[in-house]
Amino acid sequence: MHVKRVFVSVVVLVSGIMPTKAVAQNAESYVSDIAPILSQHCVVCHRPGGIGPFSLLDYESVRSRASLITDVTRNRVMPPWKPVGPPGIFHAERRLSDDEINIIGNWFRNGSPEGSSSSRAVAEVTNHAWQLGSPDLVVTMPEPYSLAAGSNDVYRKFVLPVPMESPRWVRAVEIRPRSDGAIHHATIRLDTSGMARDLDADDPQPGYGGFMVESAQFPPGHVLGWSPGKRVTEQQDGLSWELATEVDLVLQLHLLPGAEELNVQPEIGLYFDDGPATLEPVSVILQSMTIDIAPGDSEYVVIDAYRLPVALDLLAIYPHAHYLGRQMQVTATHPDGMVQTLLRIDDWDFNWQDEYRYREPPHLPARTRIEMRYVYDNSANNSKNPHSPPAPVVFGPRSTDEMAQLLLQTLPAGEEDRQVLQQSLRLKSARDEILGYQARVRRDPGDYESRTGLAVRYLEVGQMDAATDELREAIRLAPEFPDAHYNLGGVLQSQGATFQAIAAYRQAIAFDPTYGEAHNNLGALLENIGDHANAVAHYRLAIEFQPRLAAGHFNLANALMIGSRDDPAFDAAFDEAVAELNRAVELDPNYTEAHSRLGGLYVGDGQLREGIAEYRKALALDPSHVRALVELAWLLATAPESGMRNAVEALELVRRATPLLGEEHPVLLDTLAAAYATNGRFEEALETARRAAELSRLTPGFEARAALIEQRLGSYLAHRPFRMPR
Repeated sequence: MHVKRVFVSVVVLVSGIMPTKAVAQNAESYVSDIAPILSQHCVVCHRPGGIGPFSLLDYESVRSRASLITDVTRNRVMPPWKPVGPPGIFHAERRLSDDEINIIGNWFRNGSPEGSSSSRAVAEVTNHAWQLGSPDLVVTMPEPYSLAAGSNDVYRKFVLPVPMESPRWVRAVEIRPRSDGAIHHATIRLDTSGMARDLDADDPQPGYGGFMVESAQFPPGHVLGWSPGKRVTEQQDGLSWELATEVDLVLQLHLLPGAEELNVQPEIGLYFDDGPATLEPVSVILQSMTIDIAPGDSEYVVIDAYRLPVALDLLAIYPHAHYLGRQMQVTATHPDGMVQTLLRIDDWDFNWQDEYRYREPPHLPARTRIEMRYVYDNSANNSKNPHSPPAPVVFGPRSTDEMAQLLLQTLPAGEEDRQVLQQSLRLKSARDEILGYQARVRRDPGDYESRTGLAVRYLEVGQMDAATDELREAIRLAPEFPDAHYNLGGVLQSQGATFQAIAAYRQAIAFDPTYGEAHNNLGALLENIGDHANAVAHYRLAIEFQPRLAAGHFNLANALMIGSRDDPAFDAAFDEAVAELNRAVELDPNYTEAHSRLGGLYVGDGQLREGIAEYRKALALDPSHVRALVELAWLLATAPESGMRNAVEALELVRRATPLLGEEHPVLLDTLAAAYATNGRFEEALETARRAAELSRLTPGFEARAALIEQRLGSYLAHRPFRMPR
């Protein structure tokens, strides 16, 4: 709809321009000159089903608008390209060269000739349904969403399950709107928890409203989005992202209703890479959540800055603001004082936001200061101002609110630098959100929800007293608000105030009996004080009310294994525990502790191959997971079947575990002795096993292990490795 308004306003300006009738010798023609330009730059929008207000796929359509095309290209209104600077900096730049603009102008002035019909088939404008050709997989909304007529913009999320049997790596994504201008912009996030799917199922219409669920995230280091005129670019080699099985695409659409009801049913095209990624990008976010623009203020400035803790390459840059945004400048001040302009936009337009991907990624040294400076115009002179007369505007997600955000896709040099950068960014994000919540509380001291959100962010940075104060004030303002009681329980639990935390969780449940997380946390505390039966009951309630709570399934599995193997009910409890752990890793494939615990249960049941597989999954997620390192090393050193053993890897795993567990830990030494023996190093095995036995006798809780190690000493004396019984 906004694209159409742009063209209508331009038509009024150029209506007095008339083409001449004479045709010059060797003049430009549609066939040889104009069609190729339109094919490259224009029909991505101006085609049937595109966002342009008319199609430019044939000569008659172009000839009838030759005056308009000449004017908007000469004034660089179309194609819309906002960054200021020399051409060629970014991939897929939507800008015409001076020569192309002159060709269009000459063609119009010479009467807009068609050219030789014999070349027509070659010169016809290309109308690819997909910019990169046929996708490897197309995911479509199963049914359209009916966008009612109106004037207020709509944000809605739609859940699209991905039908895949094995993980794939994605090199490019394209969204086809197929909705005749209803979609202003779109983003895609990934959700493996199923929480978005549940919200969608609870809503009688396709999709759901409200906020994006926290479990739905962009792929690490990537932003997946669409805006009008966006050119799809493939990720560089090695920079694809993983699309796991059992994942939902959560498509967030910003919708602009019109005078009539519209059906919205976009589709997503996925292009797969041949192999896994070898590079791991990181998203750096600069932002302000404290925006508060007074009516009439035409020069409201927002500045945020971030000093890079490590060197990196800048791959892409994505600015974001709403209708009041006017100017943007992003600079990088290098440690030597050199100032580099990364992006400048002098006439920001909410309708033409885009991601800009560098052809030659700038290298930014450590200690470089990145700064964003955005200018906003909340005066009546701003023709795009959504309020008439101008009204106060604060930070918020609606287009009538305002935002200031800058996303940078970066590539650090290696894993260590990546971890340093991510840790620094976590602190920055917490700081940004703290400032944002503080601003909201200042504007409305009675906003108990913002006080609770502020408390959660205080917890993230270790400010326990400040968090407690905010939560107690939230409870005073809204005594029956369950989230405040729940988070107060978390604060008290972290402070060791177990019984006060139990009381807080019980209060949260009293006001919301279906609060799955509160049942889960209460169960953990009850188990810690020995109330095993009630702990199990609350774990069961947690997963009843929140079936996708992976932590609830994990805790229930552990609680079921408390009993003795001699108990007649043990076998049933064991089977249920294995099922619960499998459910936990199904819901959260990255649940390291659940994989490790599942490995232990399999080994205890004699399913060694299954146990080895789970330990390997745990270590793939966390290479420093001590339990998985030691127990996998033990299996690889002592498994009864030779095909399961790997003596060299067993020693390597023990080596990795040593600095984490300590050189004098009896379990580590016992495992090391077994690995030495499997490698044929029996003297070292004997010496290490004797030390392990001695430490076991001296260490409380390990006394029983000493007798087992003494038995293994006999095998090592006879130059025989120890083997687990079949």
